Amino acid sequence: MTGKIFCVIIAGKEMILLSKRRLLHVRLFLEGAVVGIGTGVVVAMLRFLLDVADIYRPLIFAKIDSLGKILLAIGVMILLAAILSKIISLDAQVAGSGIPQIKKILQGRAQMFKPFRLLAIKFFATITAIGAGMSLGRAGISVQFGAAIGNFFTKIFHAGQSRHAIVEGNFLLTAGAGAGLAAIFNAPLAGLIFCIEEFRQRFSQEILIVTITATVTASFLVKIVFGVRPVFETITATPLTMPAVMTLPNLEMVTAMSAAPIKFFGLFMSLGILCGLIGAMFSKALIFALDAYDDLKLFGVKRFAIPLLLAIPLGIKLPQVLGCGNVLVDELLISHTALSLLIILLVGKILYTLICFGTNAPGGLFLPVLVIGALVGNIFARVGNGLHIFTADWTTLFIIFGMAAFFAAVVKAPITGSILILELTGQFEHLVGLIVVSGAAFLVSDLCGGKPIFSALLERSQDKR
Repeated sequence: MTGKIFCVIIAGKEMILLSKRRLLHVRLFLEGAVVGIGTGVVVAMLRFLLDVADIYRPLIFAKIDSLGKILLAIGVMILLAAILSKIISLDAQVAGSGIPQIKKILQGRAQMFKPFRLLAIKFFATITAIGAGMSLGRAGISVQFGAAIGNFFTKIFHAGQSRHAIVEGNFLLTAGAGAGLAAIFNAPLAGLIFCIEEFRQRFSQEILIVTITATVTASFLVKIVFGVRPVFETITATPLTMPAVMTLPNLEMVTAMSAAPIKFFGLFMSLGILCGLIGAMFSKALIFALDAYDDLKLFGVKRFAIPLLLAIPLGIKLPQVLGCGNVLVDELLISHTALSLLIILLVGKILYTLICFGTNAPGGLFLPVLVIGALVGNIFARVGNGLHIFTADWTTLFIIFGMAAFFAAVVKAPITGSILILELTGQFEHLVGLIVVSGAAFLVSDLCGGKPIFSALLERSQDKR
C-alpha cells in the first residue's frame, strides 16, 4: 500500500513538472515572437537607411571635382570623426560589432546592456560610420540590436535576479541576437545556427523554441511587412545550375557522369584551401590593426579621421570598396570585371576594411568578409577559366562558394556560412559542395593558426583590462 502511494506521488510530481515545462515552452514561444517583432522593426529601419546611403554616397563622391569641394569634404569628414569619437566616449558598448560583448554577457563576465541607450546611440553611430563610407558590416550591429531588444523584454517578462529569471533572460538575449542576423539577411535558419555555433554550444528545446520563433518572426516582418529587398539582390535572381565539367587542355571532354564529382570535389577543395589561407592571415591582421592604433597612440578624433579622410580619394577613384559592399557583390554577379580590377578591388577592400575595423568604430564584419570571399571566388573562377580548366559558366558558382568559404575561415562558423548561402540562393542542391568548400577553408585556417575572430576579439578585450 505504501509503495502504491509513493508511486502515485512520483507520478503526480512528474505530471506537474511536465505541465510546467509545457507552459514554459508556450511562454518562450510568445516571448520569442515579441522579440522578433521588435528586432524586425529596428533592423528594417537600419537596412533602409544604409541602402539609401549606398545609393547617394557614390553620387556625392562623383561631384567632388574641384579643390573647394575637396576641402569641404575634408571638413565634413573631420566633423564626422569628432562625432564618432564623442559617441564612443559616451558608452564603450557602442564600439565594434557588439558580438564579443554578447558573448561576454552570456558568459557572466559583463553586465547587461542598457537597451534604449545602446539602440539610440549605436544606431546613429552606425549610420554615420557606414554611411560615410567606412568598410564595416551591418549584420553584427543587427545581432547586437536584437540582443538589446531581447534584454529589454527580459526586464519586462523576467524581472528579478532568480536563477530562472537569469536563464530565461539569456534565452531571450540569444533569441534576439539570432533574430538580428535573420532580419538583416532574410535567413531565419542561419540566425538559429549562428546562435548555437557562436553563443551556446549546448542545445536545448527551450533555445530552439524561442530562437526559431524570434528569427522567423523578424525575417517575416522585414521581408513581408516592410518589403525590404534581400541584402544581395542578384543572388536570389541568379540560377546556380551546375555547369558542364571541362577537362584540362588537349584532353577530350569528360562524358562519364562518374568523373564529374571528382572534378567538383578537387575544385571546391582548392577554393577552400585558398580561402582558408587568406582568411587566417586576414583574422590575424584584424587584431594587428586594432593593436596598431593603440600602439601608435591614435585616439579620439585622429583615430576615426584616418579612414574617413581616406574615403575621399577612394570614393572618387575606387568607390566599390566603400561601405558594406553588398552592392559590389551584385555587380560581380552581373558584370564581367577585368581580372586586374578584381585584384585591385580585393587588395583595396582588405586593406580598407583593416583600417576601418582597427578604429573599433561601430560596425561589423559579416558583409566585408562575404564581399572579400566573393572577390576571391571570382578571381579563382577567372584564373581557372583563363587556364581552360572550366568554362565561364562556373563564375557565379565560385563567387557564392567563395563567400561561404571565407566566412568559415574567418568566423569559424562553417555551418552558419553554408546555411546562410543556401537561404540566400534557395539552391539547396549545393549543400554538399558548400560543406566541402567551407570545411576545407575551416581546416586550413585552423592549421594556419587562425582563431574564431569574435573569440579572438573577446580574448583581446580581456587582455587589455
